[in-house]
Amino acid sequence: MIEGGFIKLHRKITKWGWYHDPNTFRLFVHLLLTANYEPRTFEGRIIQRGQRAASVAGLGRETKLSVKSVRTALNHLKSTNEVAIETTPKFSIITIKNYDLYQQGANETANEGQAKGKRRANEGQQWKKDKESKRKIKKDKEERGTPTRNAYGEFENVFLSDQEFENLKERYPLAFGGKIERLSRYLMNKGKNFQNHYATLLNWLDEDMQNDNDNEIKAGKAKASYDINELEKIDTLDFIE
Repeated sequence: MIEGGFIKLHRKITKWGWYHDPNTFRLFVHLLLTANYEPRTFEGRIIQRGQRAASVAGLGRETKLSVKSVRTALNHLKSTNEVAIETTPKFSIITIKNYDLYQQGANETANEGQAKGKRRANEGQQWKKDKESKRKIKKDKEERGTPTRNAYGEFENVFLSDQEFENLKERYPLAFGGKIERLSRYLMNKGKNFQNHYATLLNWLDEDMQNDNDNEIKAGKAKASYDINELEKIDTLDFIE
């Protein structure tokens, strides 16, 4: 008896003539569940799709119905042309009429489900590969001495290595934080980016240094020598569109 998979059962079966006959309905659904969905060989005989090799006694054991109830149910199904029965010396071959009509699309749905499952599995494997690849790239950079950059600023769009951040903190302890925030807002508002955020911050801070004395810079009183709206005019800055 076939195990696994599923069958389609339309709601309109509630309008079927044998729906309210429990034994007939039970046997018919059982035949739908156990009929071949593809040709198979049984005791030297090819049992086609929509057919089932069985005996009355065997169907009784499978459905927990008496032999008499099985015979009555089969006669009901034959009378309304739901099934056809061919008798052989060893067993009977029960053919479900219109099996393809009942089960149209069931195999396609099953195959589609299998395809989706396989696709999700492949996507999961690809995600693992990508993650591992990124980890290796990061490790290679660290081994080559290429620093990993962290995100700073209100919009987390200013990228500095740990060493670059510490350099700014050491050289401009009171001014560098404000410049990072200004750069973060500028990048967000303008939709542009600088080739190197560390170099950009150094340019800005050095520009202030040139226009104000060292004491004012260290005291945090330096006045910016430029207006944020004029940044694009500074020749020392190289934008990347």
